[in-house]
Amino acid sequence: MTAIAALAGGLFGCGGGGSGGGGGPAVPAAGNAAISPPPTTAVAITTGAQTTNTTIAAVALQAVNGAGVVGIGNGNSITPLGVEVQPAATKTMRLTAVELVRRHAGTIRDRKPSASVTGALVVDTTPCFVSGTQTLVFDNMNMSGNFSQIFVHCDEGGGAVFHGTISSTGVSFSSTLGNNAGDPYTESVAATMAIDLSVTTASPPGVLVSQGSLSFSSSFSGMMEPDGVGGVTPGFPTHFETRIFGTSLLGSDGVNSEQLSNFDLTAVDDDAAGTTFNGHFTYANSAINGAVTVNITTEIQFASGAVHPHAGVIEITSSVSGKIKVTILNDVSSSSPSVQVDVFANATDTIPVNTYQLTWADFDALA
Repeated sequence: MTAIAALAGGLFGCGGGGSGGGGGPAVPAAGNAAISPPPTTAVAITTGAQTTNTTIAAVALQAVNGAGVVGIGNGNSITPLGVEVQPAATKTMRLTAVELVRRHAGTIRDRKPSASVTGALVVDTTPCFVSGTQTLVFDNMNMSGNFSQIFVHCDEGGGAVFHGTISSTGVSFSSTLGNNAGDPYTESVAATMAIDLSVTTASPPGVLVSQGSLSFSSSFSGMMEPDGVGGVTPGFPTHFETRIFGTSLLGSDGVNSEQLSNFDLTAVDDDAAGTTFNGHFTYANSAINGAVTVNITTEIQFASGAVHPHAGVIEITSSVSGKIKVTILNDVSSSSPSVQVDVFANATDTIPVNTYQLTWADFDALA
C-alpha cells in the first residue's frame, strides 16, 4: 500500500451519529478570510541568472507537489487531510489538492448508500478526536445531488486543526462491480467542488488556507471480497485515478500566496506501481513575484513509498521570454545530481544556454 492509500481513511473517514432538532437539522457554518492573490504578471526567464532560474524551477516543481503529488521535498510529513508540512519554519506547507479531492470523493463513495431517498437532506455531525466537530451534509446523489464537509476547529490529534468547508454540487456516482470474490471492481465519483479550508499547526507554527473551485472525477478500483453473509462486497481499493481541472485555486501560508489557474491535472496512484502525475497549469507565487506556465511533458513518476520522484520532465515558460526545462534524473538523496535544470533563451529553442545539476537537498532548499 502506498503512503497515499494508507491515509485515505484518515480524517475524512470519521462518521457516525447525527444531529437535528426542532425546525430541521442544524448545519454549522465555517469559513476563512479571503486570500489576497499573488502577482500574476509573467516572470521573465533570462539566461545566466542561475539563482533566479533554479528557484523558479524548484518553485514550479513544488507546485506540482502542491497540486497533488505527495513527496517532493526532504523530510515532509503528511497529516490526515492531505496536508504537507515542511519541517523547517521557513518552508511552505500546503494542501495537496488532488489528495484532498480524492479523500472527499472517498467520503462521498462511503456515504453513497446512505443517500438513497430522493431530495432527503442528511446532516451528520460528529466530534473530532480531540476537539471540534466535522459535519457531513448531503442529499440524493443519484440525481445530481450535493455533498459538503464542514470542519469547525476540528482536531483529530495529528498536530493540525482544520476549519472550513468543502462542498460538492452536481455529484454523480457510478460503479462496475464483480460477481465473485477476486473479481475486479471500479467505483467513480464526479462533481464540481468549492474549497475554503484552513489548517493550523503548532509545530512548526503556522496557518495554511486553501480557497477556490474546481471540477473533479475520481475512481477507486480493487477486488471484490466475501462480505461474511454469503455475498461479496468491494474490498479496499488499490488503484486510484483522480483528475482536477478549473480556473483558480488559491493557497496561502501567511507569508507567501500562490495560485493555480487554468489547470488540468491527473494523478494515478497504484499500490504496486507507484504514482504518476500529468497535466499543465499556470502558477503564480509571491515568492517569484509573478507567474509562469508549467507543462508536465514527461509524466512525473514515483516508486511506491518513495520520497522523491525518479523520472519526469516539466517545462516552464513565460509569455515574456525564455524557457526552463526540469529533468528528474533519479530519486536518490545523496551527493549525486538528481535534478537537471536547463535554461533556454527562447521557448522554441532546443539547445540550452545554461545547464545546472543539483542534488535533491540543494534543489529542495530553493523552494
